[in-house]
Amino acid sequence: GGWSRSSVLAIMGSDSFSSATDEFAKLFHEKPIKRVGCLGAGHVGVSTIAIMAKKMPDVEFMIFDDNPAVVCACQSGQLPFYEPGMQELIDSLRGKNLQFTSSIQSTVQLSQAIFVCINTPLKTSGVGSGRAADLSGWENMARRIAENSQGECKIVVECSTIPVTTGETMRKVLHAVGDAAKYEVLCFPSFYRGGTALSDLESPSRVLLGAHDTPAGVIASEAITKLLSKWIPRERIVHSNLWSAELAKLAQNAMKAQRISSTNAVSALCERTGADLTEVMRVVGSDSRIGSGYLRSCPGIGGPTLLSNLAMLVYLCESLQLTDIAEYWRMVMKMNEYQKKRFCDNIVNTMVNIKNKKIAILGFAYKSDTSDARESPAIEICKTLLDEGGKLAIYDPQVSVEVIANNLSGYHPLQITHARSAEDAIKDAHAAILVTEWPEFAKIDMR
Repeated sequence: GGWSRSSVLAIMGSDSFSSATDEFAKLFHEKPIKRVGCLGAGHVGVSTIAIMAKKMPDVEFMIFDDNPAVVCACQSGQLPFYEPGMQELIDSLRGKNLQFTSSIQSTVQLSQAIFVCINTPLKTSGVGSGRAADLSGWENMARRIAENSQGECKIVVECSTIPVTTGETMRKVLHAVGDAAKYEVLCFPSFYRGGTALSDLESPSRVLLGAHDTPAGVIASEAITKLLSKWIPRERIVHSNLWSAELAKLAQNAMKAQRISSTNAVSALCERTGADLTEVMRVVGSDSRIGSGYLRSCPGIGGPTLLSNLAMLVYLCESLQLTDIAEYWRMVMKMNEYQKKRFCDNIVNTMVNIKNKKIAILGFAYKSDTSDARESPAIEICKTLLDEGGKLAIYDPQVSVEVIANNLSGYHPLQITHARSAEDAIKDAHAAILVTEWPEFAKIDMR
C-alpha cells in the first residue's frame, strides 16, 4: 500500500515526515500556487502555458528559453512556430500575467512550480545511437534548477514526450547538485495535437499527472491538481505513478503510429484489388471497438514525435531483453519506410521520365495547420524526384523558405523553386503532388 491523499493529509505535521518533507508540506499543502515557470519556449511550452495563463489570470507565468531570438520573437514579434489562434492568444496575454525571459535564474527563483518543456531528441552517437533518447537536455535543466533554487523547495513538472526513467534521471541530478528532498518531480505529458492545440488544451478529454508514491509526491500532485482544476474538471485529471505516466505517452504514440501504418498497408491492398480505401475504412471505423480516428492513408508518418517515440520504445524493449516485442514495434517503422518508398515509386512509375520536368509540391509540413517540417514525408519525396532530375516548385503556406532549403541542401538551386502560391506552383507543371492536406488545396481547380 502506498500513500493515499487522505493518509498524507491525516498525518500532516506529525513525526512521520522528515524535516525536508515537512518543509515541502508547509509550502505546498493547502497553499495555492501563484507563480509558475516554464523552461522551453517551443510549441509545447508556449501552448501549454498560454492556455494556463488565459484560464488563471490570478497566477503569474514566466517562460524561459536559452535562445534570445526565440525570446525576442515571443516578446514582441511573430511566434517562432505556427499554431492556429496562438499568436492572437499570446498577444492578449503578453504584459498581463505572461512574460518571456532569457534569465533562467529569475524563472527558477520566482517560480513555485517549474514546467520543463524541452525536446527529447534521439542520440546521434554512442550506445543506442538513433534509437535511445538523449537525456542530456533534461540532466542540464535539472542541474540548472538546483543551482538557481537558492535552497527553496520546488515542484518540477516534466511536460513533454519523455521516455521512461526521465523523472528518475532528473531526481538523481537534483540530489547530486542540491537537496533532492526539496524537489518533487511530476510528469504531465502533453496529449494535444499540433494544429488543434488551443481546443485540445482548453477542453481536454483527459489529462494525466504522474507522481511518486511518497508523502511529498502526494502533496506535490495535489498542488498541481488544484492548479489544473481551475479549468479542467477533477474527474478528467487521471493520476498514476511517475513511470506509468512516462510510459503512457510513449505507448499512445506508438499505437497511433501502428494504426497509421495499418491503414497504409490496407491502402496498398486496395490499389492492387480495386477496392476503395474510403469505403473500407468507413466500415472499419463504424465498429465502436475500433473508432474512426487515424484511418486515412498518407505518404508516411511525419513530425517530431511519433517516429522518435517508436525508436525509443524499441530501444527500451531491447534493453529489457524483450526481443520479440522490440521486433513487433520495429515492424511498424519498417511499414512506414515501405509506404514512403511505395509513394515515391508510384510517382516515378506513373511519370516514366522525370528529368527536366516541372513538378509542383503542394505542402512541405508534416501535417496541415503547422509550420513543423521535421520528419515530413515531403523531404524524402522531394529528394527522390530531385535525384531523378526533376525541377520542383514547392509551396507551403506556413513552412519558411529557409526550412525547405535546409532540408534540401546539397541539390542544385536551379532544381528548386519556392512558389508564392499553390497556383504559381501548379502553373505549367507536368504533375502536382499533394503532400500536406492544407484546406486551401482542396479549392484548387486541377483541370
